[in-house]
Amino acid sequence: MTPAVDKIKARGKVTAILRNIHTGEERVYETHNIITNAGDVYYAQMAAGESPTNDFDSMWLGVADGSSAPDKGNDSDDLDFIANSAKTVKSGYPKTDDDDPDNTGADTNVVTWTFEWGAADFNNAAISDGMIGVGAYGAGEPVLTHFEFTGGPFAKTASDTLKVIVNHEFEGV
Repeated sequence: MTPAVDKIKARGKVTAILRNIHTGEERVYETHNIITNAGDVYYAQMAAGESPTNDFDSMWLGVADGSSAPDKGNDSDDLDFIANSAKTVKSGYPKTDDDDPDNTGADTNVVTWTFEWGAADFNNAAISDGMIGVGAYGAGEPVLTHFEFTGGPFAKTASDTLKVIVNHEFEGV
């Protein structure tokens, strides 16, 4: 009889909340994300108390290019980057057991990353995907995670703020 192999599995959920600054109308978009190979290394190094090879601290948003679905081997070359959409992680994040009421997926075994854009930060009519990466967007950069919104792209206008919450849940299996 072969003994069971203990593994830790990570699952990811992304929630984007678009709020109109004039009407207060809120639109929510959800999807799942892939933790990349570089992301696996990051979490392993963090769990071991080591300094991570990559200091993931920024989110980059993109438009669909038809050829770069989220995949374990992705890097920044797999994103059709939207100019001016790079944003540094919100102060105090990443963290576990997030107390933000917008984060319906928070828990003690969930690492949350939150990014927020003001109305004037950038505008785009076709936001479809995003990545957590290292600093300013650049070619060939490693990424922690890659996601693509299901149901097609959405628009952010000069009347909208945007909050993107990325949760990574860790489970023993």
